[in-house]
Amino acid sequence: MNKAPKRPSHLLPTIRIGDKRRRLIYALFAILLISGSVWLYLHFFAGAEMAFTPSPLLPWSMKVHGAAALLLTYFAGSLLYSHILHAWHIRRNRWSGSVIAVSCSLLALTGYGLYYFDGEQLRQSTEWLHWMVGGIALPVLYWHIRMGRRRKSQNGSI
Repeated sequence: MNKAPKRPSHLLPTIRIGDKRRRLIYALFAILLISGSVWLYLHFFAGAEMAFTPSPLLPWSMKVHGAAALLLTYFAGSLLYSHILHAWHIRRNRWSGSVIAVSCSLLALTGYGLYYFDGEQLRQSTEWLHWMVGGIALPVLYWHIRMGRRRKSQNGSI
C-alpha cells in the first residue's frame, strides 16, 4: 500500500478564513442586516408619517442591500473549496455550517424571487420567508463561529 508521507502541521490546509476575507464577510452581513432593517422600518412603520413624501432612504436602502447581497454571494461562493468542502471532509461543524449554507441559499433564492416573482400570494410568501431567514442569519452565523472556535480551543488544532 502506497501511503503519502505525513506533512508537517504548518503545511496542512486550514479551514480558517483569512482575516481580511473574514472581516469583509462580517461587514457584508452587518450591512445586509442594517439595510434590510432600515427598509423594513421605512416601508412598514414609518409609512404613516411619509404618506405623501416617501423617504429617499427607501430606494437607497434597497440598492445598498442588493449590492451587499451580490458581494456576499460572491465571497460565500469563494469559500466553497477553501472552507466549506474542507471542513465537511474533516467533519468539522457540519451541522452549523449546513444551517449557514442553507440560510444563505434561501436568502439568495428568495431575494431573486422578490425581484422577479409575480403574483400576490407567491410574492407575499417569498417576502415573509426572506425576512424570517434574514432575521435569524446573524445569530446563526454567530452560532457557527462560536462552535468552530469552541472546537478549536478544545482540540488545539485547525
